[in-house]
Amino acid sequence: MLNRQNKIVPDDLSEYSAADTIEETLATYHIAHVDFAKRIGVSEKHLSQVLHRKAFISPTVALSIEEVTGIPAQMLLGLDTTYRLAHTTKPTPKDKAGDPDYLKQYDWSLA
Repeated sequence: MLNRQNKIVPDDLSEYSAADTIEETLATYHIAHVDFAKRIGVSEKHLSQVLHRKAFISPTVALSIEEVTGIPAQMLLGLDTTYRLAHTTKPTPKDKAGDPDYLKQYDWSLA
């Protein structure tokens, strides 16, 4: 979709996480998971969990990935944050029906 500045703005970013970028990079350059895990200082198990979206990268791991691949850490963390927010159930007042102050907005936040 084009926005007013005639730039392409994908509307499905919430479907991609850092795992997709990492997996695509490993496949493109024929990098074995065991080698990549060793280079970024994580276990193969942790890398597998990240690639299957059972875990997400930390800022330290993102910086390690940036160091060895050149992929910006900020981009990787942004992808994960967008993905996680899109796949998290939004809390509702019904979640804690016995607490009238749960999710009650402050007056100044309504302005």
